[in-house]
Amino acid sequence: MSSSIVTCRHCGAKNRIPPDKPPEDANCGRCHQPLMGPSAQQGAESPKITLRCGQCRTKNRVPVSKLHEGAKCGRCGALLPHGDVLTGRPVLVSDTNFEHLVLRSPLPVLLYSWAPWCSVCSGINAMVDQLADEVKGKFRIGKLNVDANPKLAGQFNILSVPTFFVFDGGELKQHLPGAVPRHELLLKMAFYIYA
Repeated sequence: MSSSIVTCRHCGAKNRIPPDKPPEDANCGRCHQPLMGPSAQQGAESPKITLRCGQCRTKNRVPVSKLHEGAKCGRCGALLPHGDVLTGRPVLVSDTNFEHLVLRSPLPVLLYSWAPWCSVCSGINAMVDQLADEVKGKFRIGKLNVDANPKLAGQFNILSVPTFFVFDGGELKQHLPGAVPRHELLLKMAFYIYA
């Protein structure tokens, strides 16, 4: 008898249920909501994420289960962008999509600037990818190749890599040069997640 995979209707996480555990007693490993049974069927409260409106910049708390139903801003009524906020992968930022992915982001953005020739960057890339999966729905991680995007490298005066930038509400909030440890990045971003 093999284990079964059940997708949580609250957060979308896939959960492996061992064959010896009754599925109706299983809870999601991510959000801890029941995967089956009466409380799951009645729709226990869905976890919420905070999305910033692309028009008026207002923060809106939106249940994850309602994202694909056309969530709207509570202030101006504009549709809230949410396309890739739960993918768990960094977005590739370029000179052409910077405004859309970073300045108009519905989440705070940690922008990682790197270059292919940088030996330190090659070690940090894996940590940045892992971090993107851990923080999905809280903040967005972008990767900027400074060699391929000289306009942004010049605009932000990026003279050495790796370098991290924090953006929130369309504004540059912090500049973090060097190989910043993972725990320090999380501490810096916590202010923008919970503010």
